[in-house]
Amino acid sequence: MNRFCAPSLSAVALLACAHLAQGLTVKPNVAPAVTSPVADYQQYFQTTRVINLRSAFKDPDASAAVKVTTVLGAMNFTLDGETAPRTVANFLNYVNTGRYFKIDPTNSQVASLFFHRAAPNFVIQSGGFIGTLDPDNDEGAIKPTPVATFSPIPNEPAISNTRGTIAMAKLANNQNSATSQWFINLKDNARNVVSGTDIGLDVQNGGFTVFGRVAGNGMTTVAAIGGVPIYNFGTSFDQLPLRDWNTGTPVKVRNLVSIPQIVPISPLQFSAAGNNTAVATVVVSGTNLLVTALQVGSAQIGVSTTDLDGATASDSFTVNVIAAPGRVRNISTRANFPNGPETLTGGFIVRGGTSKRLVVRAIGPSSGVPGALDDPTVELLNGTGQVIATNNNWMDAPNKQEIVDLGIAPGSPNESAILTTVPSQEANITTYTARMKSANGRPGVGLIEIYDVDSAPGSTLRNISTLGPVGTGVNVLVGGFIVRG
Repeated sequence: MNRFCAPSLSAVALLACAHLAQGLTVKPNVAPAVTSPVADYQQYFQTTRVINLRSAFKDPDASAAVKVTTVLGAMNFTLDGETAPRTVANFLNYVNTGRYFKIDPTNSQVASLFFHRAAPNFVIQSGGFIGTLDPDNDEGAIKPTPVATFSPIPNEPAISNTRGTIAMAKLANNQNSATSQWFINLKDNARNVVSGTDIGLDVQNGGFTVFGRVAGNGMTTVAAIGGVPIYNFGTSFDQLPLRDWNTGTPVKVRNLVSIPQIVPISPLQFSAAGNNTAVATVVVSGTNLLVTALQVGSAQIGVSTTDLDGATASDSFTVNVIAAPGRVRNISTRANFPNGPETLTGGFIVRGGTSKRLVVRAIGPSSGVPGALDDPTVELLNGTGQVIATNNNWMDAPNKQEIVDLGIAPGSPNESAILTTVPSQEANITTYTARMKSANGRPGVGLIEIYDVDSAPGSTLRNISTLGPVGTGVNVLVGGFIVRG
């Protein structure tokens, strides 16, 4: 079924859609902006501070972005989640769950999405079919597999269908039928007056929801795809672009305009430099800025960001490196789980300031201890016993990159880690509990660690208390701590 647009609409529908079109807007690229400048701050000597640059800068017209790699070149899509939130979330759901790819049962290889429609001087369309092989053909002919779709989403028409915009395809006469298919406008398709009636994409079928656009020089790739010869194979493939294909021969994967990869990327790229590298050095890691304090003194740090169209913004701040007082940096406890279902509990106190940034780790395989737990899990509770954070396998954590940047990522993907900020008080103690278990119920030796990752004056870790199985020999209950400064 060809998900796109009806050739014509009834007069009643046209009147309704024409009224809708008046509200659609043309959105040119808007340069990034500094939304929350990084304030000057103090940092302890020999510490690293991780600054989330996504909190400091914003691309006003791109909440997310993806890189789409085709056999004819790559292109970046900027996605406007503020204007079309449900549509962007839907598209990213297909990307992140791998719905645009599948293992071909015929050859056990990854089969990818392809452009199944290229309407000259109009649109190129994809999102509907994966280039799988025909198991009954020994010449390598394809038998496309439809993309497994999620439920249709409501229409969100707000941005005009101008050249380079990306919009959702849908069924004729059903404006809320969009699922997986999308198209790129090869020209301004907002209006198309035929015999005095506008059937442009801003009015047809309730208006087609634009949710992004092709950034930078990506339209060069779009033009290359639009220039591929097209052939009529009927229904959804009546304008199928094929490369180096001869009439009468099997259509093979190499003839398709395939999309081997679609991956999320940051809408903004960052760079940074300091004016006193003897005092502090800076490194950009993805969307994080790592500031490492090397000696007492001051350094000015400049940060710049560039969007996918080449527009820029910049900010600067001063870091004042100070000597660090003696303080607890890490507390830990280790125990044997002789049967498997037991729990190791580590209680700790924070005091001072208003908050404490910390990492709680549950370690097993990388501990180097014989008979270590092979799959530990961890949860963090506040003083009332409420679970405030959990993790089972640290690489699934939403802030895993910051854990890596802090230099304390667990050594095994089966180990767990929580990076969070908890409340603290200046005058009173605040208690917390870390609780570790075996995720699969198998016995072994496990270790809970709590790291103070604050790099400036404020609250401190105060103590560790332990509740867990007590054995003899190598199975005794062990507590550890690190003091620095």
